[in-house]
Amino acid sequence: MGRVRAFLGMLLIAAGAGWVSAADEPLDAAMILEQVRAGWRGESFHALVEIEITVSGTTRRHLVEVWTCGEDRALVRIVEPEAEAGSGYLQLGDALWYYSPALGTAIALPAMGLTQALFGAGPSLGDLAQGTLSRDHDVQAEAVTGADGALVGYLLTLLPRPGAPVVYGKLAVTVTADYVLSKIVYYDQRGAVLRTAAFEEVVRIGEILFPTKVVVVDANGDRAVQRILDPEFGIALDPSFFTVERLEAGE
Repeated sequence: MGRVRAFLGMLLIAAGAGWVSAADEPLDAAMILEQVRAGWRGESFHALVEIEITVSGTTRRHLVEVWTCGEDRALVRIVEPEAEAGSGYLQLGDALWYYSPALGTAIALPAMGLTQALFGAGPSLGDLAQGTLSRDHDVQAEAVTGADGALVGYLLTLLPRPGAPVVYGKLAVTVTADYVLSKIVYYDQRGAVLRTAAFEEVVRIGEILFPTKVVVVDANGDRAVQRILDPEFGIALDPSFFTVERLEAGE
């Protein structure tokens, strides 16, 4: 009995010292990524996004309106500048369309258009539709701890699955302990850094902690700042909202 008590006492001391902790248990990388996705885009999402793009010292401003439903439906409408107002993009799965009032009809684009910068620089359509963390990736996770050994977050490594319509060779995603995006580093197929995104100005929307500012810096020094205005989650959006007819209506 004395030996049993001594053993139990050692366990209690070890637990108090942090030698036995949940952090030592294997991490469920898929679960962590799902929690991050849920807080970043939810089942449905709507917001205005103000974008400032600085290229070679010249800054341009754009305003777009974004609606998403799940991972495979998104409508992005350009509001400003006035010359481009009414133009937009529709995503349905891997299908993509672009509409401009000057064209008068929607045209189909290749799926890789989701990964290309919307205005020649800055965020892609996939970024604006909150689709960067798509299920086209396999994920690994490791815990990030502070100087005192306490858990402060996670580092997720996302690798594209074979045949996935993505251009990045790897994403290194840093999130807080409560699954809020903090930073994404984008790598090319050879392991060189292409761009870095920092997620800032977190606000609480119901039960969701959501970054409302994203600062993206490309390897060449170009910079884009996205300010997400009046974000809404869990709004009632019927799948029929996402149609080519609605895209062409310019509404």
